[in-house]
Amino acid sequence: MSSIRIACVAALLAALPIGATVRAEAPAAPAAPAAPAAPASGLAVITADKLLADVAHLADPSLDGRVAGSPGYVAAARWAAERFAGLGLEPGGEDGYLQWFDIEYNAFTATPQLAVAGPDGAFEACTPGPDFTARGFSGSGDLSASVAFVGYGLSQPDRGYDDYAGLDVTGKIVLCFKPNPSWAPGDSTAWAPDSQTPRQKSLVAQAHGAVGLLWFETAATGKPARAPIGSVLHGPGAMPEHFPQLEISEAVAEKLLGGGAGEAARLRALVDTAKKPHSKALDATAKVSVYADYSAKHPTCNVVGVLRGSDPQLAAQALVIGGHLDHVGRQGPGLYFPGANDNASGASAVLRLAEAFAQAGVRPARTVVFVLFSSEESGLEGAKWHAAHPALPLRDTAAMFNLDCVACGDSIQVGSGKTSPGLWARARALDEAGDRFMVTRTWADGGADATPFHQAGVKTLYWVTTNSYPFLHAPGDLPPTLNGPLYEKLVRLCFRTAWDVAMGGGS
Repeated sequence: MSSIRIACVAALLAALPIGATVRAEAPAAPAAPAAPAAPASGLAVITADKLLADVAHLADPSLDGRVAGSPGYVAAARWAAERFAGLGLEPGGEDGYLQWFDIEYNAFTATPQLAVAGPDGAFEACTPGPDFTARGFSGSGDLSASVAFVGYGLSQPDRGYDDYAGLDVTGKIVLCFKPNPSWAPGDSTAWAPDSQTPRQKSLVAQAHGAVGLLWFETAATGKPARAPIGSVLHGPGAMPEHFPQLEISEAVAEKLLGGGAGEAARLRALVDTAKKPHSKALDATAKVSVYADYSAKHPTCNVVGVLRGSDPQLAAQALVIGGHLDHVGRQGPGLYFPGANDNASGASAVLRLAEAFAQAGVRPARTVVFVLFSSEESGLEGAKWHAAHPALPLRDTAAMFNLDCVACGDSIQVGSGKTSPGLWARARALDEAGDRFMVTRTWADGGADATPFHQAGVKTLYWVTTNSYPFLHAPGDLPPTLNGPLYEKLVRLCFRTAWDVAMGGGS
């Protein structure tokens, strides 16, 4: 896997999916669409009510937020497989419709706890969700320790920057900024992306003797800091199984920092201006409790259904239509992330598109492969696995359509238009002839689960909505926040464009 783009470029930049490169300009206005038109019988099954009913099922608390590999996720995958079977699709996995592979897995057995105290020693309990969340691959621990501020949590003395220099954090919990600096260190080489992950920052802290990590975001100019989120994007490296990692709100961070409101932003500005650490021990204590069961190798699965093409030559070519089924799960009974827009909406759209093709009354010329990906949230692992083990060879794949966060917002955005301009132009032309809800902004490359297909040379389109992420990875990502009429328009436009490709179009 964001209130993405409205008219302003900054909003777009803040919300683009993983791996996307923004371009302000769009392809030239397209000509009117050509035949064949998508069958009315297929379009008829794509309704807001049906789409939202599937979203409600996937976002139900009984599925526990669908974190990859969990019982809730596997139940959702088997439900989707039954849907594919009911449509008469061929199984595309090694286990029927299920395509299994192994991932890291961390299951919370209790809701994490956090309490903080200032110089007076009086602890104040924090609320899971608005005040803090555990990182999805937090280690376990039950501890109380003093806190030290370590800036960006980086230790790269060979590059002239070390937030830990001259500070003993042995036995302490460290507090640091969530992002890396926007500036480069002395040698002007950008910071390694992996150094920004919670796992890498935790391993650095642990190597310096710390016993836990708290990280947080500071407010940007003109907007408040984002609330803590649920996330299983952890980064490479060994799992610190006994090292708790929490994301806390800026307000909680400022209780620990002292100095009142604005202290976090002041410290960040101080570090950024001097490009030097301003780490220090704090007159504060934190109590942290996290219980989780970790497995380095745990099964999860994609769900794959195949509709064989009818044309003797074109049937060997594929159109892949996919979206991720997983979300970020549950942290014990007290903290649950339903993932209605992200990405029950995309998964439900894939299921409904499969039904639209099955009910079209005529078989498409090309083969259409429908895939619900696992493990997008931890690093596109399901899409990478399917791209390496496709139902049809990627060299024979005409296009890949990815649907991610497609039901919340105010208009339709189609990405990858700078690298797949012909496909983008077809979608634009079909929209111009219909609802006229598609904006002209797009980006290059694939983005999220489209990325491994783009990297393999497959043309891609990334389907999303504008202003789609107000509840990104939050407990509030619930079905009532979705825009049903927009959702229906997007999925119908996707079907029209997919039908065009499946019947032999695409350029």
